[in-house]
Amino acid sequence: MDDKKVLVKKIGIKVLIVVLILAIVLITYSIIYKTNSINDIFKNVKDKEVSLTEYVVYGTHLNLKGTLEIENENIAKTELCLMTINGKNLKNIELSYEKTENGIEFTTSNLINEGIDLEELTTNTYYLFVKVEYQNRKTEYYSIKNETEYDNIEYYTITKNNRNNKVEVLFEDYDMDGKDLEYMYISVNYEKLPDNVYDVVIDPGHGGGDPGAEFNGYREADLALKYSLLIKEELEDLGLKVLITRDGTEDESFNTRSVYDKDGRINVIGNSKAKYVFAIHLNSINEPDKYNGVEIYAPTRSNLDFAKLFANNIVKYANTKYSNLEVNYRLEKGVYVRTFREHEIAESIETAKNIGFKPYDIKEYTPYLYIIRETGGIATGAYIDGRNKNYGINLYYDSNIGIESYLLEIGYINSQEDLPNILSNEEGYVKGIVKTIKDKLLGEDYVAPERKDKDNEIKQKDK
Repeated sequence: MDDKKVLVKKIGIKVLIVVLILAIVLITYSIIYKTNSINDIFKNVKDKEVSLTEYVVYGTHLNLKGTLEIENENIAKTELCLMTINGKNLKNIELSYEKTENGIEFTTSNLINEGIDLEELTTNTYYLFVKVEYQNRKTEYYSIKNETEYDNIEYYTITKNNRNNKVEVLFEDYDMDGKDLEYMYISVNYEKLPDNVYDVVIDPGHGGGDPGAEFNGYREADLALKYSLLIKEELEDLGLKVLITRDGTEDESFNTRSVYDKDGRINVIGNSKAKYVFAIHLNSINEPDKYNGVEIYAPTRSNLDFAKLFANNIVKYANTKYSNLEVNYRLEKGVYVRTFREHEIAESIETAKNIGFKPYDIKEYTPYLYIIRETGGIATGAYIDGRNKNYGINLYYDSNIGIESYLLEIGYINSQEDLPNILSNEEGYVKGIVKTIKDKLLGEDYVAPERKDKDNEIKQKDK
């Protein structure tokens, strides 16, 4: 018996030694392979870096801005190159650039929700370089140095087929003949979605001590919540992880003043690490029946395709119409981009002066609606930083990771045309909203996997 134990122990030790040797070999090979691959990549890289002045994730896209000191005559094209570990050029994104006295300033996109689509990147490591091509076909590559105040970025892709990727935007140094060059790369690996990370947020407008618009005994807060809960359920059936900012149990302290509390809706949304937030509202005006129809409010300086799809699908499936509100910030049928007007900026400055704090840095392109502005961080010019003591603080006002936000005014509560449809046609409105989110986030042909918790619910009901 003792001999057997000794034999088993010896075999175990040998197996352990073999495993350790294999691990050392694999790690050594990985290091050598990576080093050689990086060396191959850097063979064509100049010993001068691009200065990265801004890098922001908004929604699902990474947008870069930077400067490069070079001779700027005869430039034909500038591109951002994504190269894989084997040195192959995977993808080129043409950069928008302007010539400066000392070189060029560039950006991946002038729209905040475009750039590098992080959802499209498969598991791999991608090295980022700026490529400058001249008219004589000469090309130069430059590594990217982080000159911003922000460190590495961590991002989780939208849940699709019960799967998520963890995307990390990172910076390291490369030794080029004794000179350290900083470079930028993106690491993508499969990883389960953490408990505190969500795909989307549904924000039912108003609530608690804030009823919103009221008409004929109906309250905006109640109808917005009813719709939001239905939308949440449908999105979860698609496999998405959804957070709702309120569920109807909130008390009177939940109001317009609590928005920026630590557990207020803005900080709850920011803490969710979601990619999108959709705020559900009903419109109102002092003159009943003057206006009706759907209004989708979108972020400033953004691609409006998502907003247009919302408007089109709600009109189609809810058998309603585009809003007849004609204003200068109506950019498409049913699509509005509301920014600060000159007199509103003046009023904000006057308020700051009267209360005694430094005025906010509000521009005419700053989003007026707080749910859009304050959830987008620096991408949308969020500014509630605690200086106005009448409010709390948006803990994410200066974040370079923003949540793409849309406010959906599905109709006018005091319209005899809209209200009956909103009360009786929940299925149509919900279908239009959910289909839009599904098509944009998951694809038109996406078929959701069965939900285990949903299956359990059905089994319990059958019992």
